[in-house]
Amino acid sequence: MIELMPHRCFPSPVNPSVKELDECDLANSKRIKQWMGNRYNSANYYTEVERNALAHLLPLLLCGEQSAQLVFNNEINRLCHSEVEDIQTRIKILKEVEAEEFIHDSALQLVQSELPLVAGINDIQRQAKRFYLKLGRVDTYCEHFIRIAILDTCVTQIMHEFEHSKLGPGHPFARLCGLIKKDEAKHVYVAKHHAEELGATKAMFIGEHKMVVNRLYELLTGQEVHFTQLGVHLDKLFERLEDRWA
Repeated sequence: MIELMPHRCFPSPVNPSVKELDECDLANSKRIKQWMGNRYNSANYYTEVERNALAHLLPLLLCGEQSAQLVFNNEINRLCHSEVEDIQTRIKILKEVEAEEFIHDSALQLVQSELPLVAGINDIQRQAKRFYLKLGRVDTYCEHFIRIAILDTCVTQIMHEFEHSKLGPGHPFARLCGLIKKDEAKHVYVAKHHAEELGATKAMFIGEHKMVVNRLYELLTGQEVHFTQLGVHLDKLFERLEDRWA
């Protein structure tokens, strides 16, 4: 049975830092907007195997981008009521991250709009949503941003693998992932620094690392065949992540 395209995995923030693509004016965001304007999402650029594989994988990627927008937006709203020194600088940086997640979400939705509807897509989205909800069950804001930093390290590596996969360096999706990777690497630094501002220590990062990576591996291996079709091998990818925070 072919299912209808699912709704958003997570709703957009009530008061987002940006509402329109025109508001995303950082250098890499402009590159992504140019990619979108060139309609590199068109089905003409993708083989049937690639389109089917991406139809199973895009819900996982979109769920992460949509969750991240809420996480950073919520933290911005919390900090707006804080009297911490230099708070406006921190808010500005977090707003940039939220805006970058917004444009990633928009670009990936554009790709998804050209993909076939496949059986099981709603189940994939539900599994991804459960993963992110569990990740957010924490006792402190510090703990949450430790997990975000670790997760964004994983996302950076995943995007790197797509960029250098058998799709080839000239493939539109590989190019998009390369652009997203640049932002995600920055987000690792921002989330890590923010967690440290909230009291995180190296021992705390090490303590959370295994749990986050193992849960992500469990989520992604459900679609391992589709990663492999695009030349992304999860076992090798996660081996490289094992000692990243040691």
